Amino acid sequence: MPAQAAILAGGKGTRMSEYSATPKVLLPLGDKPILAHQLERLREAGFSTAFLCLGDRADEVQAELGDGSRFGIDIEYRVEQQPRGTAGAVKEIEAAIESSLLVLYGDLYIGLDLQKLIRFHESHDGVATVVVRQTDHPEDSDLVEVDADHCITAIGRIADGRVSGTLGCAAICVIRRELLERVPEEGVVDFARDVFPVAVQAGDKLVAYETTERVMDVGTPHRYEKFLKSWSGS
Repeated sequence: MPAQAAILAGGKGTRMSEYSATPKVLLPLGDKPILAHQLERLREAGFSTAFLCLGDRADEVQAELGDGSRFGIDIEYRVEQQPRGTAGAVKEIEAAIESSLLVLYGDLYIGLDLQKLIRFHESHDGVATVVVRQTDHPEDSDLVEVDADHCITAIGRIADGRVSGTLGCAAICVIRRELLERVPEEGVVDFARDVFPVAVQAGDKLVAYETTERVMDVGTPHRYEKFLKSWSGS
C-alpha cells in the first residue's frame, strides 16, 4: 500500500474571495480546518507522509499545521514559485515518490474509505485510478466514460465534445510514478484536462473507481455554505 499522499493546495482561492481573511484550505469544517480533516483521514488510513503542495499564502498554512505531528503524520512542504497546475505540482515532487501516490485536492471533504480505494487500485494494475461519482452539474465537471472492466475510455468536458454522461471526476486519484513521465518539466499542466486524456489516447490503462461515499467540493461559497448546513461532524 502507498505510504505517501499529496495534497494540492497551491491555488489562490479566487472562488472564495468573500472568505479571503483565511486561506481556503484552512476554512473551518466544524471545529477544525479542511486540511486537518484530510490529514486525519490519511493517518487513519495508514499513510505516513503527506506532501503539501502550496503556493499562495503558504506561510499561513505552514504556521497553522506545523510538521504534522499533532495529526500523526509527517508533512513535507513544497512551495511553488510559479503556478504549475495539478499535475505540474506533483511533477515537482517526482523524485520523492516511492512508487504510487494518492493525490487529493485541498478543497475537499472526504468521507471515502481510502484503504478500499488503494486495494482497488492495486488489484486493477492501472497507471492511475481516478475516483468518480455521479454529478448533478455535468456541464462544469470533468467527466469520464468507462467500459465493463472499469477502464476509462474517454475523459473531458461536455463542451469539448469528447465525452457525455454524468460520471464526474471527484478530484482524488492514485497514480503510479511512471505516469509523471507524461508531465513536462515546465508550464501549467492539469491531470484531468491534459495528462489523463493523453494517457487514455496513448493506450495507458486508467481505471475508474466509482463511489457513492461522501466526497464534497467545498471550494466555492455556495458549496461551502451548503456543506456547513449539512455538517454533522462525521
